[in-house]
Amino acid sequence: MRAALLVVRWAAALLPDPERRARYREQWEADVRGAADLDMSPLRVALGAASAAGRITAISSKGTRMLPIGPLALAMRLVGGDVRRRAAALAALSTLTLLGGILLLVTG
Repeated sequence: MRAALLVVRWAAALLPDPERRARYREQWEADVRGAADLDMSPLRVALGAASAAGRITAISSKGTRMLPIGPLALAMRLVGGDVRRRAAALAALSTLTLLGGILLLVTG
């Protein structure tokens, strides 16, 4: 538990904004303390907080928002800002998902 709290304090210290630093530190410490009640490893929770702190710090220095995740977000990033290209990427991704579902039904 002590090691996990140290990791969380170190992770919060990485954050550039003092207000965010205090808020996240308090939140992450509470998460670490509550992890055992949920049968979770406090150290793993702390390492997750450290990972989040690294991402927040990297993104804050770039001045951009959080990175999108998932296949749709990846497709949108790859095609850029053009509305037609985004619509085409969405249609292609939806078609592939539908075909994958049909394939699973047929082979299953």
